[in-house]
Parts: sequence; C-alpha cells; structure tokens
Amino acid sequence: MKKLVYLFVLLSINSFGQEEKSETIIDLSAVEKSQYSSQNLLVKENNSGLEIYLKSGEEGSLTIYPSNKYWDLTQFVFLSLELENLTGKEVRFEPVILYDNPRRAEKFKKFKSVKNRHIGFLKPQENLVYNCVLIRDKINIQDYPQAPDFPIMKGLPNGVILNFDGVDAKHIKGLKIIFPTDNVDRKVLLKRVFKNRPALPELYVNDKKVFFPFINKYGQYKHGTWEGKITDDSQFEDAIEKENKELNKYPGSLEWNRFGGFMNGPKFEATGNFRTQKIEKKWWIIDPDGYLFWSTGVNGAGKLEVATPFKKREHFFEKIPKNNPDYKKFFKKNSYHFGLQNLYKKYGENAEEKYVPIALNRMKSWGFNTLGGWSNEDVALQPEKIKLPYTVYINATAPGINSKFPDVFDPKWEKDVAQKVKEKAAIVKDDPYFFGFFINNEIHWGTPFSLANQTLAKGQNTAGKKVFIELLKKELGSIENFNTNTGGNFNSWEALLQTKVKNNSLKLHNLKNINKKHYEHMVARYFKTTKNLINQYAPGKMYIGCRWHGNHKNKINVSIAAKYLDILTFNAYENEVEQYPYPPKEIDKPFIISEFNFGALDTGKFFTGLGYASNQRNRGEKYKNFIEGALRNPKCVGAHWFMWANSTTAGRGNGENANCGLVSMTDQIYYELISYMREINYKIYYNRLEE
Repeated sequence: MKKLVYLFVLLSINSFGQEEKSETIIDLSAVEKSQYSSQNLLVKENNSGLEIYLKSGEEGSLTIYPSNKYWDLTQFVFLSLELENLTGKEVRFEPVILYDNPRRAEKFKKFKSVKNRHIGFLKPQENLVYNCVLIRDKINIQDYPQAPDFPIMKGLPNGVILNFDGVDAKHIKGLKIIFPTDNVDRKVLLKRVFKNRPALPELYVNDKKVFFPFINKYGQYKHGTWEGKITDDSQFEDAIEKENKELNKYPGSLEWNRFGGFMNGPKFEATGNFRTQKIEKKWWIIDPDGYLFWSTGVNGAGKLEVATPFKKREHFFEKIPKNNPDYKKFFKKNSYHFGLQNLYKKYGENAEEKYVPIALNRMKSWGFNTLGGWSNEDVALQPEKIKLPYTVYINATAPGINSKFPDVFDPKWEKDVAQKVKEKAAIVKDDPYFFGFFINNEIHWGTPFSLANQTLAKGQNTAGKKVFIELLKKELGSIENFNTNTGGNFNSWEALLQTKVKNNSLKLHNLKNINKKHYEHMVARYFKTTKNLINQYAPGKMYIGCRWHGNHKNKINVSIAAKYLDILTFNAYENEVEQYPYPPKEIDKPFIISEFNFGALDTGKFFTGLGYASNQRNRGEKYKNFIEGALRNPKCVGAHWFMWANSTTAGRGNGENANCGLVSMTDQIYYELISYMREINYKIYYNRLEE
C-alpha cells in the first residue's frame, strides 16, 4: 500500500476571537501499520480513524508516530487529538508527548525528559477535541524569533510557552495515548491527530505596529474575545448580579461546621486550636471544636493586586495612567497593579476592605475552608460569622548562605525571625480560626555538597562558615588533611576562613560524611529555632512548614523537619498525589500540598502555569481528580490551590503570566472550573471516609 500521509487546514474560531488554523499531520483513515503501535488493547482501522477496544480492569496504550522521524510543531501551540467515546461510560485517557531534545542533551549529558503527561476525560458518547499543551524548553529559544519582542514573559501571544524545562517542539517523535485501568470496557474512536493554533497571532505577523499595544486598559489581551472579558466598566455590575445569584444557589457544603470541619462526624478532644491526629491508619486535622478537618485551601485568597512591571515595556499597554492622581495608589515598586485598579472599578471606594468578606463568602460557596499561603491576613479581624481558618506567612532568610537559605548560626537571623513570629503571634495566638504558621517559602535547601560549597564561598565573618570550619578541623585534624582530600592549597584553617572559595573549585564530594553532618546540623537548628519561637509566642498553634519545592526536598531535611513540624508542606505541581513519595514511608507524618494548579490557554492568557489543562473544563476535571487522589493518600490532610487570581498578562518579575487563578485579573469567576471544585469539595468528608 502506498504511504498516504497528507495535510489539510481547518479553520475555526479560537478563544481569542481569531481564525484558528490547524493541520492534520496523519490521516488515520488510511494509516499504515508502521505508524502506530499498541500495547494491551485492540485496534481496528476504519474510514473514520482508529477504533480502540480495551477490557475492564486492563491498562493499554496506543502510540502514533510521524511518517518521517519527527513532527515539527514550532509554529503551533498545541498537539491536538480528536476522540469519540463509543460507550455510555466516562473514559479517562492520558496523552503523552514523545520527543527528543538534542540541544539540551548536548549541554547536559544527564538530560532527562520532563514529565508531560496530560489527563483528559471523555463523557459518555462524547466527541472531544483535546489540546495537549506544549510547554517548551527555553534552551530552544532560537526557534522563536518573536521572543525578544516580549521580554519578561514565559508565555508569548498566542500561547507559546518558554520555561526552564519542557519539550523540544521541533523534535516531536510521537504521541502516546494511555488508557489507565478502569472497571468498565472501553471503546474509543481516535479520529484526528493535528497541529493546532498558530504560534504567532496573525496581526503580529502582518503588522507589528498595529499589534502593539496588545494589552488593554484592564490589563487583558487586547486582540481577542472570550467569555468573561471586560471591555466596559458597566460589565462589572452585571458580574456582581450574576455572582449573587450563584451564591444564593450554592451557599456552601452541608457537611461543614463553623470551621469547615465535619459537622456530623465523630468528635475528638477539643483543644481550641487546630491539631493533628492519626485515626484508623489515616492522618487527620482536628478542628478547635474536636471535629475531623481536611484542608481545602487557596493561596492568595482575598487579594486582587496583579502587579505588572511596565518600565521599558510601556509600548505593551494601551493605557498606564501615570499622570492621573486618582490612580496613584495602583503604582507600587515600579509596577502597575491592574488587579487593584479593577477591584476599585468594580467595588468603589475601600474596595480592598470590601473584598475580604466577598472572598470569604465565595470560598464557602466554592467549598474552600482554608486561606493558604500569601492570603489576606485581615481575616483575623473579621466578624466570626464570616471567618474561615487562615494562615500567616513569615519571610526570614537573611543573612543567608544562599539567596533563600538563612545562615541559621547568625544571631541576626534568629533575632529577625523571633521579632516576626512575635508580631504575628500577638494577633493570632488567641484566635481559634488561626490554622498555622508558614515560615519561609521554597527554601533552596540544596544538598549537603551544594551547601558546603556555598558556605565556603562566603566571607570570613559568616557565622555558618566558622561553624563548618570548626567541624572540618574536628573531623580532619590538620589543614593538610583537608588539602589532601579536597585538592586545596591552604596553609592554615584561618586562610580557609578568609578565602571566598570559588564554587566547585574543591573536591568537597570527598568529604561526604562531614558535609552531611554539617547539613544535618543546619537543618536541625533551622527547625528547632523556629519551632521554639512558635511555642514561646503562640503556644498550641500549628507550625506548618516551609513549603518545599522541586528537588530541594530530600530524606535528610524532611526527616529532621518531621521532628518539629505539625504538618509538612510541599508545593507539588503534579497531576496526582495519591502515591506522592513524600514524606518517605518511614516517616509517619501528615502533609499538605501547599501549592498545585492547572491552567489553560482558552481565556486570553499565554501561559498555563506549571500545571496544564486543555481548557477550563479540563482544569476542573483535573482538580477533581487531584483531590480524589489526595483523599486516598492516608498521610495527606489537605491541598491548597495556587492561586486566587491569575498572574498578569504581561508577565511579572519572573515572567509568570499564567491562567492559575480561580478568578481573572478583572475579578471574573471561572464558573466552569468552580463547578467541578464544588462537586468534590462539598463531599470531602464523605469521600475521605469512604476511602
């Protein structure tokens, strides 16, 4: 049979109100067997595509390959597929983009492919187009000549995402669709695999001068339309009316008591504070009245600021009202706060104060019972009838061994953190609604080796360096022994102290046991010091950790922290956490996922965030699936979404411009997402106890 692979262009209207062009990259109605393979499922070819059959209790997969070695998707935003469910039951599917990344492999010999598994759900008898987001490895930035026109933006218009890791869109070598184990027979028709949405807006291609400015006076993408976009101040009043109807219809979960605990569940010792307890092999939080509590939270709750750096990017914006005194309060630290501006447009004078009770009512309606990190702490001052459990955040990392790890041996650090704990404790220590203290965020814990390098790179007055050198002296005896082990050339310990040792210039890996001992000493001092301060100034209140992220969590620091923390907290941008590897099996301690989210590119945003979804519906599906898995994890006692509002369209200081919010930067609610959140959040305790 002659190989038949052809391209054709389809036109539709995308969420930006533009023609959406797509190219089919393989004709599934006449595909050769060499272009697909299957595992543990039956595939039949027909005129409409590939029919997939999978038995109940089985997991299987289908992989589609390019006719040549690779598909080049650099000029498109999505790799999309069209599926039809031929059964009356929901079908879960998990597309995985297969790729090579030769340019990163050349630079980093131990290059590993990043996780890029999506999760989709086909409703009974549904025909669905699913968009797989291509988060692209920034090392391949030369493939995107438009990037210099959009500085400080991880997501570029129309949705090309350039992040610190990701795929190489020029070297896509296949699409694998996994159908995980389920208790139903499945029959699915794969109809199309195609490139979707051009990487560049047509207006930008045709005339850059007309494209700029591309951000309107509300901070939104100017050249497009989508549901919830604000184009006139009068729409704010309509939004308030719509929301009030929604709040009346969905006042909150019938499971809840005043704290959001399980009102009709068993009662345990009531201490007047939140605490933890293991009950029948599952960890729980116990609320101040003694009832079971599982923390559904939101980061940044009750705030709508959306800081947007504008210097050297003034041409991005339709209107930055620099010379209008009425807008002066929206300028802070070289940024314009579009969210705050929109808040005042919507709610009038004292909008920030008005917004706190509005946010609390929303949270109850949406099924969230905890204000997570970075949230408005003025909830402490609200009337009890509208309050919810809340957290406070303390930042204290200076003086530091690195930019985010404090020198725990320096008295200045201990004095700083003590003062900050004391100030917060004065407000929260007698409040039963206070949930717990976060101290610092995403500390760069590194490894014993990396912290040893960073410590020796510091100056002679660094307290931590002095402590480390005293340990080296104790363990090695002479400076000659140190030189022999590390390849150093120091004539005394004092010379080592006075030298800012260049990173990795010594073979410190040869001092593995000493590095580990010093690392353990630092970690223990950090957690012991902070825990003692909380016990001193806010006895009985929970210490809920430092919000570990990425590779900075390890068995050493988590194991030591478990001795001091009430709850471990991990920022985990994962699809699921039912089998989350932290804390390790040998540590029997509860944890909360203190950050996770899923974003999409269908409402005027250019970056999904670290968690990604096909559209707003899929954001909700993935949230529901995430929480269901978390409830099945016996150590997990909560999950907090990051965050309340989207980040700025133009990109904040680190480039983030994500659809990470429950609301947009104009305070428009993502109702489709919220509907899925209610579905699981309203039945948290029923689901947790059923498991």
